[in-house]
Amino acid sequence: MNRKSLSVSVGLFVILILTMTIALVLFLNAGGFSRNDVQRYQILFDSSIKGLSVGAPVTLRGVKIGEVVSIKSKLYHNHQKVLNVVTIDLYPDTISEQGKGSGHNVLGQLIKQGLSAQIGLQSVLTGLLYIEVDLFDSAPEMQPVATEYPQIPTVPNNLEEFIERFESINIAEMASSLTEVLDNLARLTGDDRLNKLIDDVDQAFVSMEAMSNEMSADMAGIRSEFASMSQDAGEVTALLKAQLPAATQQLNATMLQLQETISVVEGTLAPDSPLVYQLTQSSKDISRASRAVVDLADMLQRQPDSIIFGRQSGDSR
Repeated sequence: MNRKSLSVSVGLFVILILTMTIALVLFLNAGGFSRNDVQRYQILFDSSIKGLSVGAPVTLRGVKIGEVVSIKSKLYHNHQKVLNVVTIDLYPDTISEQGKGSGHNVLGQLIKQGLSAQIGLQSVLTGLLYIEVDLFDSAPEMQPVATEYPQIPTVPNNLEEFIERFESINIAEMASSLTEVLDNLARLTGDDRLNKLIDDVDQAFVSMEAMSNEMSADMAGIRSEFASMSQDAGEVTALLKAQLPAATQQLNATMLQLQETISVVEGTLAPDSPLVYQLTQSSKDISRASRAVVDLADMLQRQPDSIIFGRQSGDSR
């Protein structure tokens, strides 16, 4: 290849690179900021802003409305303070108002209503910061110093404390501890004793389940036996209730007849004869037996189950 051809090739390559660069810029700016109406402000921070860099986004409720254009630290002799001065460019055409379109100065209205700025964390891993502007609930703080551009007040946050705590974490020590835990877990799960313990626990649960089923079956049998006994007791009680009144009436009739017979015999025999004496004693025994039967019938009417379980202790009769 001669010198002329080489020059032409280099020129075409440069033109191609420039064309691609211009196309990339146009692509990135497509649908983005028009940058025709730029409003520049300054934000003064009285704390560390490590992680904030030029080009960092400025957002409103998560929507990018500007960017950081410069970051400087400045000593103010009158107040004996070193403040971090962050200069930002905001683009009003990114904010519109209902019924008035995007050309209206909504930013000016928001600043009058108390728009303030706060440092935010873009990513915990990278530690990069950004600036969030909004109408916060916290009272905004305006630094009493002269600034080149209008100053946007700031509101405090606990980001600095969070970053300090995060940076104080010993990642290497944490990784070492985690590795040790995983090694211990691997040794534990590979131990035959643990596997045997798991098997024993499983067998114990199986035995407990079988025992529970067996107890349930036994209880069902006991319940059926008690039900049968209760039914038999009911039948006996019903039978006694049906038969005792008739037996009692018959016994009373017999007693009456016996008394009549004794009266006849007493009229014919001497009062002190042995026959009269035996008849008198027999009459007394039969009377006591009759009263006992009557008492039994009365008790069965009041306590039908006493024929199985016996007389209750509270019964006075």
